[in-house]
Amino acid sequence: MKKEIVRREAIKLRLHNKSYGEIKKILKEEYDYYISTKQLKRWDIRFEDGDWDFKDKSTKPHRIYYKFFQDDLFDVISLRTKTGYSSYQLKVKLEEKGIFMSESTIRNIIKESHLSRGNKMEGQRLKWVRFERKHPNSMWQIDGTQLDDGTWILPVIDDCTRYCLAIGICKNMTTENVTKLLEQAIKMHGKPREILTDNGPEFGGRSKDSDFDKWCKRQGIKHIRSGIHKPTTVGKVSRIQFTIGYELPYCHEDYEYFRYRYNHERPHRSLYGKTPAELYFAFHKLF
Repeated sequence: MKKEIVRREAIKLRLHNKSYGEIKKILKEEYDYYISTKQLKRWDIRFEDGDWDFKDKSTKPHRIYYKFFQDDLFDVISLRTKTGYSSYQLKVKLEEKGIFMSESTIRNIIKESHLSRGNKMEGQRLKWVRFERKHPNSMWQIDGTQLDDGTWILPVIDDCTRYCLAIGICKNMTTENVTKLLEQAIKMHGKPREILTDNGPEFGGRSKDSDFDKWCKRQGIKHIRSGIHKPTTVGKVSRIQFTIGYELPYCHEDYEYFRYRYNHERPHRSLYGKTPAELYFAFHKLF
């Protein structure tokens, strides 16, 4: 705004037949604004050309060249609105339709369309050491999270393939509820060699002679606990808890529909764009 006032004052002084030297001196004293004679002459020319509002010229180009067709843009917006998928997952799904865009382009479309949910970690370079078993059912991860209404959500996932084996819903997080859910998953998918949990009381805390440990021994399953104050050890199941919270509204609040979509339709970045089901049921992964 200050620049527009200075320009208007400079033109007013020229109309009163002030010299460029006098104008420069006045602008310096009254506005602490330093300007060259050459720039003052440019302002004169712009004013004489007519209809100058004393503002800077827009730097926006007359024609914008998009890296994609407008129909492709609408496909991105439509798919994001319908599924809530991330830019990476949208990229994979669009490629299945023959539409090829970079992840950064899709991310920009999401932001400009006001469909971004925000990401506190955006732009930060993360370093971590990934661990995972080589074969399905080598190890399962299980952990619970409590909703605002007191209900507990208890997902079980396969460590190797991220396949979601079951999602339990219960009012109380107890060893009995946990083992019932695991028994249902075992009937459907077979028995894992190991189970990874945190140190919650439902998993026996730090005791190696808890009801949960006794159940694991009867099943012939090795119980592995995460390190104390090391939540990243069970990071895979923690991540799906977040995904459930965000994507459940896109699944009509139906946990089984979410599980189907997560396992069979949703591309997974850690699986290089494949779905968990593609790897969980892959023959070559069995050996």
